[in-house]
Amino acid sequence: MRRLAFGSIGTFERNLGYGVAAFETRGYRHRDENVYLMHNRPGRMVGRFALRDDRTLFLFVFRGDAGEPAAQKAQLRDLYRDARWECPDILNELERTDDLYCDRVSQIRMDGWSRGRVVLIGDAAFCVSLVAGQGSALAMISAYVLAGELVRADGRHEEAFSAYETHLRSYIGAKQRGAERFAAAFAPRTSWGLWFRNQVVKAFSLPGAAKFAIGRDLADKLDLPTYRWSDRKAIGV
Repeated sequence: MRRLAFGSIGTFERNLGYGVAAFETRGYRHRDENVYLMHNRPGRMVGRFALRDDRTLFLFVFRGDAGEPAAQKAQLRDLYRDARWECPDILNELERTDDLYCDRVSQIRMDGWSRGRVVLIGDAAFCVSLVAGQGSALAMISAYVLAGELVRADGRHEEAFSAYETHLRSYIGAKQRGAERFAAAFAPRTSWGLWFRNQVVKAFSLPGAAKFAIGRDLADKLDLPTYRWSDRKAIGV
C-alpha cells in the first residue's frame, strides 16, 4: 500500500549500517532460563535466549549489510568463525536450520504519513528499527490516535490525518533518534567502544543509572489525547 501511494521503499528507508539474522533451534545444550546472553567482538554480536519447549532463539547483529539469501549462512560463518564463547556450537546449529531470517537494520522516515485518502500507521509510516523494538506499541498508539482523530473530525479525513500527524510527529522523531543511538550499542565498532558499552551496562546496577543513561530513549513521555467514543457514531472515511 505504501509503495502504491508513496513510491518505492528506497525513497524512505534509512539504513543504519547493521545487518541482523535470527533463527530458532531445539535441544541446544547450553541453556539459561529467562536470561538473555550475548557475546561481542568489535562490530559483531551474537545472543541467545531460552524459549519454551526446549527451544533457543539466536540473534546476530553485525556491521554491514545482510547478504543475498543464498549466501547468508556463509556470511555468518565468515563473520563469526574466529569468535569464541559458544560460537562454534551456534554455527553448528546454524547449519541445521532451514528457517534463517536475515535483514538490514533500517528506519522508515517520511515527510508525510498520508496522501489523499491513504494514511499509514506503525512501521509502514515510521519504523524505528528492528533492534530498538517497540514496533507493536507504536503501531497501537498510532492506530488509537488516528481513530480518535477521525471520530473528532466527524470523518473529515484531511483534518483527521493532519491532527494525527501533529500529535505524533515529534514523539516519533525522538524515538527514531534514540533508536539510532541504541543500535550502535549492540555491535560497537571498536574494542574501546565495546569496553565502554560494557562499563555502561555494568553501571546499570547502580540506582537510577539506567534511567539516566537510556531513559530518554526508552521511556514513553507521550500524553495521549482522550477521545469521546460512541458505538453509534459512524466514521465516514
